[in-house]
Amino acid sequence: MTNTDPSPNQSRNRYLLITAARMIGAAGAVFGIILTARFQQWPLKVLGGAILLSAIYMSWAVPAALAHRWATPGNVRTNRRRPPKQPK
Repeated sequence: MTNTDPSPNQSRNRYLLITAARMIGAAGAVFGIILTARFQQWPLKVLGGAILLSAIYMSWAVPAALAHRWATPGNVRTNRRRPPKQPK
């Protein structure tokens, strides 16, 4: 596995994907709030609450997972992988 820096276009695209994941999570949370507030039947209120909680979790977990996946090994604090040991 080579340790190369991403190109500027690749970095931009990754940033846009992380931002899109956050926006989709926020839109899902708004949709869950609308379902909860608009309908009177309890199954739809429960569905709205479930959508709200899953959207909040998604807007937190997916960008963090993508950032961790695309991080340069040993270069970012959130990246737990260590660079390979150099022979003596």
